[in-house]
Amino acid sequence: MSKALGLIETLGFVGVVEAADAAVKAAPVDLAAVEQATGGLVTIRLSGEVGAVQAAVDAGAAAARRIGQLLSQHVIPNPHADLVRLFHLEAAPNPSSCADGPLAPPRTDDLERMSVVELRRVARDLPGLGIKGRQISKANREELLREIQKALR
Repeated sequence: MSKALGLIETLGFVGVVEAADAAVKAAPVDLAAVEQATGGLVTIRLSGEVGAVQAAVDAGAAAARRIGQLLSQHVIPNPHADLVRLFHLEAAPNPSSCADGPLAPPRTDDLERMSVVELRRVARDLPGLGIKGRQISKANREELLREIQKALR
């Protein structure tokens, strides 16, 4: 399985949002970064398997081109190890493949230190939670803490 780095450069934020949305919907890739440069240039970096990155870049570039915002696109198959490290393209470890078994639920004091985004991530992964889907997205910090602690009991 070969890794690849995909780049799509657009003029303006709307173009990059359109490109990123189309790219991640088109193929199983990781949206590694969105970088804004001077003059309104915005670049997205995608990583994943070569075929998936190529498909994602093609779809993202086509979407940005449709709204007149595409500047350039490029895929680097099998990037050098230094480039992989520089752009943090290593695959994140898959918790389901760990030899230690399932992850332990977070402790209450750990929950208190988490941001709302992290709490929402925990809530979505926690079985038996009293709220689902959009309710999790709309819940504030206190509601998330209350529901997570209820589910952990």
